[in-house]
Amino acid sequence: MALYKASMDFIISFFCNSDIPVLAHNSGLACLTILIPVAIAIFTSEKDFRELDNHVILDHVIRAKDLLLYSAMIFLPFFFWQDSSLLWRIAELLLWARGMYLLCKSLSLSYWWLKGNKFALRFDYLKSLTNKKDMEESWRSVWESDKVNSANEKDFFDIFSKTINQLITPDHE
Repeated sequence: MALYKASMDFIISFFCNSDIPVLAHNSGLACLTILIPVAIAIFTSEKDFRELDNHVILDHVIRAKDLLLYSAMIFLPFFFWQDSSLLWRIAELLLWARGMYLLCKSLSLSYWWLKGNKFALRFDYLKSLTNKKDMEESWRSVWESDKVNSANEKDFFDIFSKTINQLITPDHE
């Protein structure tokens, strides 16, 4: 019983701590700050498949469309910290943790992109691509490149064939 009371006292004092928003904001700012030089390194590096790589980076690696949502998940919950009940503080902390996880996941994919694991990310992106304009630009970039080895060319062709088959089947609209 004493252990239960001590652990409950710790949990309550933890969630009543006014330093949590500051620590959470600082950790979010640190991750966003790391993202800046990573993005600069990604976009200034020479690309074999210019259009495809731009799409992969923006839509699959950094997920630029979702970056604002991740930032909101990290920073907005703590604006209401002082007036929140214990349950709301737990929810705010969970929302912050989810935003941090998603931002760190983007940083992790950026790391793998910079370290040279580009073909796996390119293949994943092409398999999941549904926007026809992006498809056209991405595939043009693939077929115009002369820096494709035969193994990767076969993988590109397999993905391309599956995509074409999906597009021409009557069920696909």
